Amino acid sequence: MRIKFLSFIASFFMVSFVITSCLDDDNDIEYSPDATIHAFELDTIGYGISYKFTINQQEGLIYNQDSLPVHADTIIDRILIKTLTTASGVVTMKDKEGRDSIINISDSLDLRKKLEIKVWSTEALAGIAPDKVKTYTIDVRVHKHDPDSLSWEYVGKIDGEIKGAQKAIKFKDEYFTYSMDGSSVKVHSSSDLSSWSLQDATGLATLPNSILPLEKIILATADNKVYESTDGITWTESNKFSGEVNTFISAIPIKNDNSQTEEKEYIQQATYLKTEDNVRYLYSILESELGTGNAETKIQAAGENFPTKNISYTTFKKGGQYQNVIIGEHDESIKITVGDKEIPVSIAWGYNGTTWAELGTTSTVAYCPEFKNPTIIYYNNLLYTFGDKFESIYVSKNEGIAWQKADKKFSFPYQDWSESGFEPTIEKPEFMGRTNYSVVQDTENDYIYFLFSEGDVSFVGGEKPYNYSHDSEIWRARLNQLWFDKAKDAGQ
Repeated sequence: MRIKFLSFIASFFMVSFVITSCLDDDNDIEYSPDATIHAFELDTIGYGISYKFTINQQEGLIYNQDSLPVHADTIIDRILIKTLTTASGVVTMKDKEGRDSIINISDSLDLRKKLEIKVWSTEALAGIAPDKVKTYTIDVRVHKHDPDSLSWEYVGKIDGEIKGAQKAIKFKDEYFTYSMDGSSVKVHSSSDLSSWSLQDATGLATLPNSILPLEKIILATADNKVYESTDGITWTESNKFSGEVNTFISAIPIKNDNSQTEEKEYIQQATYLKTEDNVRYLYSILESELGTGNAETKIQAAGENFPTKNISYTTFKKGGQYQNVIIGEHDESIKITVGDKEIPVSIAWGYNGTTWAELGTTSTVAYCPEFKNPTIIYYNNLLYTFGDKFESIYVSKNEGIAWQKADKKFSFPYQDWSESGFEPTIEKPEFMGRTNYSVVQDTENDYIYFLFSEGDVSFVGGEKPYNYSHDSEIWRARLNQLWFDKAKDAGQ
């Protein structure tokens, strides 16, 4: 960079001052005391993008509120200052010898690290007011993490190991995880997903095949019977349903039409499968009408492609109306032919509070593969699904109609096992091959929590088999961009 020594410029102003002092008073020149920067702009950062910079005059800080993309340091190591506006001052920086030298913005700067500059008023240069100098720090902020990637964090072990199948729910402000220990149903409960208490779930003889939390009550099905609980610990067989209830499907907020008797704008509606004369039907009931008699509503017969077990649902709002989307398993796999190979697939179904409709496609280019113990979530305005073995995540950008494999950045933690004697650790976790898990979401903080039962895992990577063991533990993931947005909103 070509820079001029400040001493030369200062000498010029000193001479100017002396000459001016010798002139008649009518010819006095007023020197500007302004030593501030009024505008700052960098050249575009790739793809022609300009980033807005904020000038904090009080702290003497120039920074970009929106951080530059990851790896932008390969651009800002040699970048031009497009705009650097002062009232009438001179801007300097330290040269290699530590001398104040004038910046020439026609030359590129290395802004990978913070850069300190000074603005000298003409009075300071002329020696009239040496203190009329203001120091600024230019801080070009660059994301350290890719905004499109998931960041994974180990939360901790579950006190009292969970073995085998499990089901987790959030009810009110408490999390409950149900599992079997011998012939007893155990329930781990926690308010923060870090410290847990372990109790027997009384009134349940086996792990329910479905558990559905509503606002004031939890419903569950086991052996085609319904059970209910108001605290997640004590359960009783429910008399609020008639006939053979196979499984609960989903809960959805429904617009409250009876505003005179209910204060809430929305009330919860449960949907479920019942078998009548060997035909499966979809039913619904409002939580506020549980136990009032004849409150069940038959929606429609379940279609041939409607899942039969391990049904996972998610809820999102579209316009002023909530919607459910589900994915589950079938007694016999639904298959499509791709080339000369039959591929088991999953079919998503949607519910708008009135009607269930098949959403998924059997297109050979937009199908969702079959997952055992599937989970579907609504996250960052998209639908994602995955299941046992944790081999891949699929995403739908059109509310469950078409699916594709999610970007490799949005994935589970996988490790390179080529290193001799490699074993997964907290620092280098491996999810491949895991089963017996549950997922709950913290929608306020945009976290996805994964609760794993302890297990011994075997999977094939490439052509080699690998084995490892893991504890009953909790992990959480969050999309970096959502964290960036929250930090920005908090002024960080």
